[in-house]
Amino acid sequence: MLGQVLHALHYILQRNADRHPHDGQLTLGTGLRIILRRFARNRKGISGIETAIVLIAFVIVASAFAYAALNMGFLATQKSEQVVLGGLQAATSALVVDGPVYGYSTQTGPSANITSLIFWLKTAAGADSVDLNVNRTTIGFQNPRGYWTNIYNTGGSTLTYTLSGTSYIVSSSATTISWETGQGMMLSADQRVRVTIDLTLIHIGDPTNTSGQVQSSEQFKILIKPATGTVQEIDRTAPGGIALINDLG
Repeated sequence: MLGQVLHALHYILQRNADRHPHDGQLTLGTGLRIILRRFARNRKGISGIETAIVLIAFVIVASAFAYAALNMGFLATQKSEQVVLGGLQAATSALVVDGPVYGYSTQTGPSANITSLIFWLKTAAGADSVDLNVNRTTIGFQNPRGYWTNIYNTGGSTLTYTLSGTSYIVSSSATTISWETGQGMMLSADQRVRVTIDLTLIHIGDPTNTSGQVQSSEQFKILIKPATGTVQEIDRTAPGGIALINDLG
């Protein structure tokens, strides 16, 4: 720094001597004052540049922050919409019963049992298509003797599971679904399927007993749980005198 000052002082003195040869030599003090004045002017310029750089950096940082904040806001809004739509979809039923539930028996009278059930399903108004594949939809059944969490195993092997120490058995094809309109495994609008439950193929413990069948005046429940939407619950009561064909409503 001292070398730069001395060099500048020598330059100013030499330049003044060249321009004004008759004015005599500048004194050292005069030369120093000239250098200090120029240095002060240069420092003002440098300070202005530094201020501009700081302002530009601040604007860039503020812009980046605003962009990030906007993106986070848009993302949060999108996530909120997805949560709301998902909640609505999960809170509404995707399936409805289309028509009455029928109970069938192989005999009549007060000692007869309902041995099979048939009912029809369709999609609820405004609902999306429902995947009725056995890996996506479950059908549970409950009567006074027990609760089978899933009796839908079309074409599969026998299901055996234990709940609270009780062994439940569901033989293959205890529940079958057939399309009356449409085909495949996706139930769409304007399509209808028939669900058949063979109660002689569900048991508690001994696979030869009639624990899954519905006796006279008994209440039973069918619970259909698709991949999306709430459980479609069907509650019915068997008549006091069971006929071969029983309209359960």
